[in-house]
This record gives sequence, structure tokens and C-alpha cells, in this order.
Amino acid sequence: MKYLCSKCSNQLTKFEIELNELYPVGKLYCEICQKKHERKLIEKLKKSFENDLDIYNFKH
Repeated sequence: MKYLCSKCSNQLTKFEIELNELYPVGKLYCEICQKKHERKLIEKLKKSFENDLDIYNFKH
């Protein structure tokens, strides 16, 4: 059975299928699309922490 990436429709390798089974994110992603997805999530987290830490940016 062939598994395709949800984003780019490339066929997943055996290694990519195993990664998706070990660390499911709801969709099947190839390694390249997974990294893009992770970067987007990291940016969202970074922005939310920046907003939370604004209380420390007070003027002297």
C-alpha cells in the first residue's frame, strides 16, 4: 500500500511512515513537509512567548 504526503503528494519512504506512526500529528507528511510544519509551529510558540514576556520590557 502506498502512502502519500498530505501536503505535496510525494510517496512516503518506509522511514517516513515509521516516523509518522511514532509521532502522529494528524496528517501524513514527508520529511521536508514535516520540517516546514515544525518551523511554523515553533514560530507560533515563539510569538506567544514574546507576548507573555512583554511585561519585562519596562522603561527605566
